[in-house]
Amino acid sequence: MFELVPTSSAHDVLQQASEWGPGASLLSSPPVLDDDVLLLDQILAVVRSHQLDEPTDICDFAVDALDAELLLARVPRPMSRGERQICGLLLALAPPFETLFVVDPTAGLDLSRRKAVHQLLLDCAELTPNAKVVCASDDPVFTDPGT
Repeated sequence: MFELVPTSSAHDVLQQASEWGPGASLLSSPPVLDDDVLLLDQILAVVRSHQLDEPTDICDFAVDALDAELLLARVPRPMSRGERQICGLLLALAPPFETLFVVDPTAGLDLSRRKAVHQLLLDCAELTPNAKVVCASDDPVFTDPGT
């Protein structure tokens, strides 16, 4: 299930995420990243904190869908805002989730990547059994298929 709410509801989405518990994953904007640790190491740390050995299949799918393979071997400090946004999304998708809360997930991205993120979030809602994606965004790619 995919639920889109306006960015003005971002505070409510963040509140929901904080109350949801361990079955929730969150991408806020700007994402919280460790600027001096390789993205892959950050993903593995998140996965290990959930007592798993590797990221979810949807995270692997996201790396391919967002053409983010090269970001895995980089530290976030010198990255652009859009690259950091993608890193945050990959971190949110690394552990299994019941509900994925995303706030302004396309911030800093060009049009093609914004469309890719939109499709990825729809795929997350469809491909992850019993999952719900709650997205706070006013980006036209979510509401206007011609964008």
